[in-house]
Amino acid sequence: MIYQCYYAPEQASRVFPHEPYRGFGLEPVVNPSLVERCPELASAATRLALTEYAALLHVWRHLPFDDDDWVGFTSYRQLDKTDFVFASKAEVERLLAGFDFLAWHWWRVGHVRWGELTGAAAQGERSHPLLHRFTLDVLGRFGVTLPEAYLRAPEAPFANYWVMGKRRFAAYMEWSWPLVRCALELEHPYKSYARSWNVRDDKRKAVGYFMERLFVIWTQREGLRGRRLGTPCEA
Repeated sequence: MIYQCYYAPEQASRVFPHEPYRGFGLEPVVNPSLVERCPELASAATRLALTEYAALLHVWRHLPFDDDDWVGFTSYRQLDKTDFVFASKAEVERLLAGFDFLAWHWWRVGHVRWGELTGAAAQGERSHPLLHRFTLDVLGRFGVTLPEAYLRAPEAPFANYWVMGKRRFAAYMEWSWPLVRCALELEHPYKSYARSWNVRDDKRKAVGYFMERLFVIWTQREGLRGRRLGTPCEA
């Protein structure tokens, strides 16, 4: 199943009616069971900071959660970013065959430069000042180094619009959750930096921006083969 995340009752109407999709409420008002096995999500500030990762955390702690061998995530706002939509579960399984994951919101980042940074690292820093330093500081606490592809790959999958097998998803969560938990707890200038050129750089969601890049970093570190669906965006 692909869980399409939303926050408010009026957004539920934007959940796709097609077979692979199911709505997932990111607030207790639309998902009373959200905090079950996830006490962290009782905090409104934490829910806002995690954005869609709250859904990942909940599903992971309730695996297998549904009857499919794969799991994915997207947003009620997906059509604002990409027009790719699966018609059936059979289509998901057919496209996933031979790949480690599918993603449908890729950005072309190979040409992006920001100071000395390039690629996905440059795109992140341009959009969210001090994100790169924050990323290095969190990863460094766990002895994790950035893959070269994070600076060099021509495209990267953003926005948590992806699907993969459940075993691989569990491996991602086992790797990422300690990093995300550290990011939530860490006091850092990035989380309060106010002079961003990007008016959409909401520092209440600072960990969410970091979390999106974690998926990119993990797929690159693991050498995973991702299949791009839809038309990539220009960063």
